Amino acid sequence: MRTRGVVVGVIACLALSGCGESTGSASYGEPFTLPVGATEWDVTAPAWYHDGTLHVGEQTVELGAEVDRFVLGATGAYWMSEGTLMFTSVEGATQEVEDVRWGNLAVSADHSVFATVDQSRGPTDRYDTHVIQAAAFDTRTGEQLYRTPDEEPDDRADLADLYSEIMPLLQGVSDELLFFDGATIRLADGSREPTTTDADGIEVFDGYAETLFPLGYHVGIEGRGAHRELSGSTLSGVGLLSPDRSTIFDVSMWPTPAVVYDEASGDRRRIDAPWDHFTLAGWSDDDTFYGVAEQIDENHLVNVLRARQVVTCELRTLACTPVSPVIPTDDEDSGEYATFLVEGSDRQP
Repeated sequence: MRTRGVVVGVIACLALSGCGESTGSASYGEPFTLPVGATEWDVTAPAWYHDGTLHVGEQTVELGAEVDRFVLGATGAYWMSEGTLMFTSVEGATQEVEDVRWGNLAVSADHSVFATVDQSRGPTDRYDTHVIQAAAFDTRTGEQLYRTPDEEPDDRADLADLYSEIMPLLQGVSDELLFFDGATIRLADGSREPTTTDADGIEVFDGYAETLFPLGYHVGIEGRGAHRELSGSTLSGVGLLSPDRSTIFDVSMWPTPAVVYDEASGDRRRIDAPWDHFTLAGWSDDDTFYGVAEQIDENHLVNVLRARQVVTCELRTLACTPVSPVIPTDDEDSGEYATFLVEGSDRQP
């Protein structure tokens, strides 16, 4: 099937109303504990997965073929395989953590906090379907920082039917805040601030705009041609703002042109990548970003994406240096499992 560019939407999720008094978690089975390793690695290094191997800077660990997505923690990688959360340490030891049933996970910008949704335990409806919970952990110690309180669903609830239409989504995490299920949750005390709706009807999380994520600040943008500027809404476009707030990346569509925009002037600048398209993957520091240069052939009948290469780039000059070999697209690949991933992403086109 030929891959075409699509607009990246901001998915708004509705809150699931829990009824009844909060009860002790022991009634529903003990929550899983997050494993950590003995050695830390450089979480600021470019990270990418290809054909079973996870590359983190100069280090590599084997994850195997059945990887849906991954994020880096302080002492290893947390990754999903068909709904099961796995952990591989810096030393390469892999263990199964829990069958959480979903691949919705996130990590803070400094990789000190990991969050996931979990449907392995907790309150159930009359059909024995568990309520989806969110859990956040310190990746350095494994300490659980937050878990959705155990609250019984309504007696008439059919959670499987509800989740098939409206699933509580994890929208991101920082070292202070968790954005989940229509609320901003403070990790320090578990307090919740419900989302509001802006003038365009888009869900707004308290503290979200001010939070630095692994890809930068999430922002709304507007503009056409060679000009982009910040907007108070994501209705016109979705962007990422560099950690120093100087540079805008327009991520409204894929394939994404290898360009950025100056935040002050709105002027376009070209990223000196191997090809004309580029997907941002993360930041090593305020002046160094990395991502995937992409060779696109709009006329190809099977897949417009023909090759990829991971590169690291200097924000000031936009000069890029390859850190991976060129990875050509395999048109014979069945697509059953991902062959290439960057941190936080799911299967690539």
